[in-house]
Amino acid sequence: MNPAGVFVPGTTWLHRVSAGVKVGGLFAAVLLVLLIRTPLLAGLAVLVAGVVLASARIPWSVVRGGLRGLAIVLGVLFLVQWWASGLDDAAVTLGRGAASILLAWTVSMTTRVAAMLRVLEVGLRPLTWVGASPERAALTVALAIRCVPMVLDAVRQANEARSARGARPSVSSLAVPVVIRSLRMADGLGEALVARGQPRD
Repeated sequence: MNPAGVFVPGTTWLHRVSAGVKVGGLFAAVLLVLLIRTPLLAGLAVLVAGVVLASARIPWSVVRGGLRGLAIVLGVLFLVQWWASGLDDAAVTLGRGAASILLAWTVSMTTRVAAMLRVLEVGLRPLTWVGASPERAALTVALAIRCVPMVLDAVRQANEARSARGARPSVSSLAVPVVIRSLRMADGLGEALVARGQPRD
């Protein structure tokens, strides 16, 4: 199975749209999503994001695991937010998170990393005015987008392992394996960056 979030070749309109339009559209869409204040609009945002993902025609075998992980993560977040702030706030938080993640995931699977990096480097060039490196900033943003589905897949794997052991659902049975898997992924990415000549820090 293709790892979650890796570019999936295709001929859909999303695959044909330039990386610059997709990355710019992603940032604009996420900013709009963060302005949502009502459960109705939050639900509408999730629906739109789902339609966008479906239009990319990514094979179900690729997206299935990520969607399971997303459902688990957002389900826990929803319950915590409901307990802390009430049902309406929980619904809005859930909608914002789901819509943003689905959009980032879609961009990740329909855009080659090299193309995304080129766009981000151009867009982040003003950082040179304050002494920062646009190349490193672009790599950081690209990795952040790429790691969203990777973490969701780690959640799915941890939940499946818990179910196979017959363990009851709990924060520790899910959080600890996810943290371990995430650290392993981070270490692997660090080694890959060192191999490519990029500093890890």
